[in-house]
Amino acid sequence: MAKASLDTLPRSVPQKRTAGDLAKDLFVLSRFNRYNPLLATFSGVWATLLAGASKRIDHPGSISTEYVFKQALLVFVGGYIFCGAGMVWNDWIDLNIDKQVARTKERPLAAGRITNTEALIWMMAQYIASWYLIAYTLDGHNVLEAMIPVTISTILYPFGKRSFFKTIYFYPQYFLGFTLGYPSVIGWLAIKGQDQSLQDNIMESFALGTTVFTWVLYLNTAYSYQDIEGDKKANVNSVYFLAGSYIHYFLVFLAALVLGATSLQLKAQASQWLWGSWLSVWGYSFASQLSRFSAKDPSSGGTLHKENFALGVWTVFACAVELLLKS
Repeated sequence: MAKASLDTLPRSVPQKRTAGDLAKDLFVLSRFNRYNPLLATFSGVWATLLAGASKRIDHPGSISTEYVFKQALLVFVGGYIFCGAGMVWNDWIDLNIDKQVARTKERPLAAGRITNTEALIWMMAQYIASWYLIAYTLDGHNVLEAMIPVTISTILYPFGKRSFFKTIYFYPQYFLGFTLGYPSVIGWLAIKGQDQSLQDNIMESFALGTTVFTWVLYLNTAYSYQDIEGDKKANVNSVYFLAGSYIHYFLVFLAALVLGATSLQLKAQASQWLWGSWLSVWGYSFASQLSRFSAKDPSSGGTLHKENFALGVWTVFACAVELLLKS
């Protein structure tokens, strides 16, 4: 299994470099200059808001709207910082691959603008900060159960691109989908963690987690498809190689799974507002996206990724309105 080693890590760090240059490169290394880390926050924030709305229905007056929004903010910040740490880990492990792919060869590690020591210290600082935030959010309850699963999946994600996982038909998108979907449990725990068992929280958030898992498979497959030529040269494992010439049909299938899982979650919420503002909007958007995707034009997947980010932001608004409607 290929992986980064001390011998292969960048050595060409500029001799004249200011603290501002280092800070900028670390910022870019965590993708904080882009919208991508925000994708890691959606599941937890949606779950927190939906769990808050649910609790206000089941136990009126037991929880304030302000408290739910505060918990949602903490889950958001924790997830955002955790994702930054995961981005650093991914680039460190994928260093040799990133150097061969046009879209990634100018990343700070691949381009040699920062050292492995600087990157790893930055990664650990972010990871520790995210752990502390989640522990604070959950008031010390179920912290290991919240953090260990996503930590393991984040560690394994870059290795999922290697040939070993390809031989067993296991793709990196599975690890990524779990990493971005599991925070639905964290969001539920942020509201109901001290009122019911971990198992009950997992069951109540399972449909939402499945929604995000399948959604990530859909959007990441479409997005990474633009790297197909570079990935072929680097022998990168990705689920779109499994789909082959049927990539368009595969995306249609994944979109159907997303909408199906969403329906299960919204049925449990029993909200007409969410049926209209969430499921209908997503269904219309998917139809539009799939009509424009072209297997002959890999770059068309990049646009789909941005539109799905917009869907995520919209759904935060929809869930916030749902909470207010139940207040």
